[in-house]
Amino acid sequence: MAKNQQAEYWARKINADWRKSVETVVGVGKTLIEAKSKCKHGEFLRMFKGNDDSVDDPVPFGEKTAERLMSVASHKVLSNGAHAHHLPQSWMTLYELTHLDDEQIIAGIKAGEINPETTRAQASSLRSDPVEKPVLPAHEEMAAAVKNAVTKFVGRLTTADEFAYVRARIESLLSFLEEQESENGVGRTG
Repeated sequence: MAKNQQAEYWARKINADWRKSVETVVGVGKTLIEAKSKCKHGEFLRMFKGNDDSVDDPVPFGEKTAERLMSVASHKVLSNGAHAHHLPQSWMTLYELTHLDDEQIIAGIKAGEINPETTRAQASSLRSDPVEKPVLPAHEEMAAAVKNAVTKFVGRLTTADEFAYVRARIESLLSFLEEQESENGVGRTG
């Protein structure tokens, strides 16, 4: 390898390893989500230390950490491999970022506030910084809340039955909304 290519080679290798770290956190979270969906009630908890009936070789973290890893894996932006090279490696820092909405994370990446060196404290401060959000009319606030709720949980759905169940619940909610429109004398306009 020529001398002038060594730095490029090592930079590519280090960047690939760096991305793997974030991808590993997301991967473990996704595996936990899958395990939780496939284990029978109570069986999932056997994987963790401290459980009276734990498996022979429990995972090296507790239930709270598992919940946090699943949150990271369920997050639309943080679990997107395209962003991995912009994100910190620490799973706790990534978890802190789950408290930001998608737009805040993308804006933070673009502004350089969220980068591989971002610490947990810095991520936490992004969360606590008051963000000037316009006061939305109730109907827009409700629509945004529904969208955020669906977006947050759709990544956890793994089977056709789960998707069908959620679809049925949403259709039920739409029927309820139509009933409310009718009772309030509001005609559907679109």
